[in-house]
Amino acid sequence: MATDIIADEHFEAVGESGLDERNRVTLSKAVEQLRKLIGDAALSRVHLSVAINSVGQILLTPHIPVPAHEAWLLRNPTALSKVREGIAQAGRGEATRAGSFAEFADDDLTDE
Repeated sequence: MATDIIADEHFEAVGESGLDERNRVTLSKAVEQLRKLIGDAALSRVHLSVAINSVGQILLTPHIPVPAHEAWLLRNPTALSKVREGIAQAGRGEATRAGSFAEFADDDLTDE
């Protein structure tokens, strides 16, 4: 949790909640807003880290675990930068179709 950061200091109030008899809090309205941001499929995989400051404010930070076979991308700054660049280009409408890569499907990818 020490690596959690506040990525955006603008918070929007989405409702109120109280503690139940087992000290649980209902976050239904906040979860609905999160669903709009990340979608249903990702929401089902969300974990929340919890931080509290010296005046009692609680910060919940959603995380989606990365499968081990995909974690290499996070450890490869060059590849991650290229993926982010491609996503940004697609967001700006600069993506182009490269066609089918089916001809490469059976290529041996092992080092020789």
